[in-house]
Amino acid sequence: MHYRLLVILLALFSGVGFAQVDTIKVGLDTYLLLEDGKQLNIDSLLKEDPRIALTYDFYKKRYLETDLMYKITDNKGNGFDSLYGTRNMRPILHGVAYRGGANNYYHKTDKRNNHNPIPLDGMHGLCQEGFSKGIYLYRENFEESPIGDTCNCIDSTLNKLEYEQRDYYDSLHVYDMLKSTYESATMPEVGPVYLHCWNGWHASGFISAVILKQFCDYSDWDAVNYWDLGTDGANTSPRYQTQRERIKDFKSYPEFEISDSLKECLCPPLPENIDSTQLHIEMEHLVVVPEAIPAGFQIVLYNVKFGSGKTTFSNISKNSDIVYLKTALDNDPNLVIEVGGYTDNSGSHAKNVTISRQRAKFVYDHLIESGYSPDRITYQGYGPAKPIYSNRYKSTREGNRRIEIKIISKTTHSSDKLVDEKGYDKDVKTEEELKTSYLSYFFNHQDEVGLGSTFIIDSLAFASSSFELPTSGYGFDNLNQLVQYLKDKKGLKVNINGYTDSSGIEEKNQALSESRAKAVYDYLIAQGIGAERLIYKGYGSAKPIAPNRYMWGRDINRRIEVEFMRD
Repeated sequence: MHYRLLVILLALFSGVGFAQVDTIKVGLDTYLLLEDGKQLNIDSLLKEDPRIALTYDFYKKRYLETDLMYKITDNKGNGFDSLYGTRNMRPILHGVAYRGGANNYYHKTDKRNNHNPIPLDGMHGLCQEGFSKGIYLYRENFEESPIGDTCNCIDSTLNKLEYEQRDYYDSLHVYDMLKSTYESATMPEVGPVYLHCWNGWHASGFISAVILKQFCDYSDWDAVNYWDLGTDGANTSPRYQTQRERIKDFKSYPEFEISDSLKECLCPPLPENIDSTQLHIEMEHLVVVPEAIPAGFQIVLYNVKFGSGKTTFSNISKNSDIVYLKTALDNDPNLVIEVGGYTDNSGSHAKNVTISRQRAKFVYDHLIESGYSPDRITYQGYGPAKPIYSNRYKSTREGNRRIEIKIISKTTHSSDKLVDEKGYDKDVKTEEELKTSYLSYFFNHQDEVGLGSTFIIDSLAFASSSFELPTSGYGFDNLNQLVQYLKDKKGLKVNINGYTDSSGIEEKNQALSESRAKAVYDYLIAQGIGAERLIYKGYGSAKPIAPNRYMWGRDINRRIEVEFMRD
């Protein structure tokens, strides 16, 4: 980064005198050059208010801001050189508020633990870009961080950036952050605010959703959906339900109200194309936006909770999800549902199926007793099938003891809301189709007509974030069976296609899927299959064949496919 010198030609303040030319450091790479005989009082200079007057339109054009999901810097801090110390930086309000993370883990020259405030070059870059304030959203690891920077700004003025710590879980701190945002929006001399967490996903997403509710009139569910979209796929943990509830519970402050004309200038749109599979759907959606929920969709009743081994719970008539379900049935006389019961994987499979059926029947009986026709409601127990959370931990197992409502049929509406049905489960396979999609099925039914040419190497499971090929197990046996098949069918060529689920960062998914495909490619070559017969490619999270909303679907989507090609 180039050093910049601010030449003081006249005495700015009375105070400290200098007998010769002096260079005085006031920022990370900002210096004052004081000419011979002139005087300067440093303390007075640094107390002066900044003279920034850059408009929202200036920043909108400078950063090429298109929508709320547009990234000024990417996950590794690249994209806008002056802001390299940030990561996943996105607009909240044009020229007023921005969100993101701190580029610590991926930093090329100043790498440190991810759980830290913004690095010095990030703070200085924000200062040079005219930002008035940076806000770190966690309580920890702030002790040694500078509390600001002074620099030469892009509009040739001297800017002062304040850097402060706030706790996004503290309602008083949330108020303070809204106040800072309001001042930036309504006072031309106050520059933008950068609100950041570690990655630029969850904590910054929360305060951003609150800002959008306060200043852009976002509804509860629009704000929640925005939060989900902004996590880059890292939104599947059960603990994030608390964040969604906090977003919905937030109420706007009248003292921070802005005019409609200002909202129109500041509020970016959401992207035109939204990956709806990343959105979080609850029973309330079936009441608020029924047109957005397609037939065949399954909705988890997150507020219906069973204790371990229990098949009932108290106050069912007052449970919020049950109330929403009844409202949905009342609103749409064509709504037909299945009540599905599920368990975690503790205990015997047969007992779990029985318990899950009893749980579903408990909800079913309540609905029938409430006056709804049995023609509109069925129930089924699925035991530990299709977990939506890990069964490894007690805290997540309880989320698998659940009720899901499957939409059998409903009134068809036009779909023009944020949560639209176009992206849901697009191109995913039915359970029957999945059965015929595996390599083991192909080996046992080679002579059948209409099998196609692309098959999943079933049970070939890689460790999380790893591309090291397993050396034992059922999947490895299937891989060796493929080796023998290719040795017998010397006229066949094979495309090896790697896929991931939609969790995490797509650029990482792309690289991981290709590395896994190459691992299979290398193994086949090592077993004597000619390289001229093989091509490998990674597709990341593209082309899901099962719903990414569920753990069982994500397990299926993390796959290696082989596509047989003839000469």
